[in-house]
Amino acid sequence: MKISKKFLVSVAAAALAATGVSAMNSTHANAACAKPILIGAAMAATGFMAPFDGPALETAKIAVTRLNKSGGIDGCKVELKFVDTGTNPDKGQQIATQFVADGAKLLLVTCDADINLKSAQVGEKAGVLVIAPCVGSTAMGPDNGLTLGYSLGSVPGEAAIMAEYAYASLGKTATLFKDMSIAYTTSQCDAFSKRFKELGGTVKSTQEFNQTQAGALDKPVTAQVAAAKTDAAGVIALCSYPGGGAEALGAIRAAGIKTPVISGFGMDGNFWAGAVPNLSNHYVVTYASVHGDDTNAKVRSILADFKKVTGSAAATSGLITGAASVEAFALAAKRAGSTDGKKLAAEMNKFKNEKLTAGATSFTPSLHVNVSRPMAILKTTNGKTKLVKYAAAKKPTF
Repeated sequence: MKISKKFLVSVAAAALAATGVSAMNSTHANAACAKPILIGAAMAATGFMAPFDGPALETAKIAVTRLNKSGGIDGCKVELKFVDTGTNPDKGQQIATQFVADGAKLLLVTCDADINLKSAQVGEKAGVLVIAPCVGSTAMGPDNGLTLGYSLGSVPGEAAIMAEYAYASLGKTATLFKDMSIAYTTSQCDAFSKRFKELGGTVKSTQEFNQTQAGALDKPVTAQVAAAKTDAAGVIALCSYPGGGAEALGAIRAAGIKTPVISGFGMDGNFWAGAVPNLSNHYVVTYASVHGDDTNAKVRSILADFKKVTGSAAATSGLITGAASVEAFALAAKRAGSTDGKKLAAEMNKFKNEKLTAGATSFTPSLHVNVSRPMAILKTTNGKTKLVKYAAAKKPTF
């Protein structure tokens, strides 16, 4: 077939034009990505929030590595920088302020709404998206003036699952052990109580206690344990976290009380198990199982990467929310075509059962935490923990 000179010239011209467009697009992309997209993590590696923040921060780093291997966000690399807040709200505020000044497009903040409020407000004021990986309270959102604040946690769902499972499987009467030291534990017991009563259960008493910033009981819980023994309830709801929560559980068992105890994510993990030798009849509602039996392939994958990176197996499942926080940010940025805080929030408000590592994730303009996501129910017997099942709240409780 004879090809005309005119045709060859037209093809060459088209190719040149296409090359020019490609070069122009490449130049534009390179200009847009002159610096990596910055995620600033103002979280705790020390202080009593470290057991919550530390693992979530590690999987956030893993998620960033994965994201960059797949091309980043719209072709731009992502960089995560971390500074330890020491579980100090004022220090967290200072760190968040510096990250905003450095151009951060996402602030990751500590996993308690009381502790992170000042740092979250920095992001809100600057128009920067803020995510607390494992806060579950609705305080992480519009209820607390944070239109750009979100969490991958779920106290309304978690506490309702605790109450629903306890009522159906453990007992119709309950004693509450309510740790007053942070918002997470107080709101958890409040939500549990409300849902348990709605189901027809009876709360016999609420036993309050506190723990110190160092993570130990501020005083013995002798009176609280005695009251629980008198109650003889069918189940004890322990709303706490180690070490004080572990000490309280140890005191309950040392008093000879073998009643089933149910807790939320705060009491997940075996890193504190030495405080209660051969622990049995303890249930935890949490994000996933780190005990080798989780049914979610994404969870098993992130746990494997966590062990590879850190050299240690995960002690608690809250770490998956760190990865999910980065995934949520990247998904919102992709859909928005922007890293502007308000545009990111507009996209996150449309999330409906998005398949993140933490599970199906949904938000609305008025609700920036998850309440309907299935969570893992774990049971410990003779010091060994196994997955019972995943369950979603039939009626999330606020």
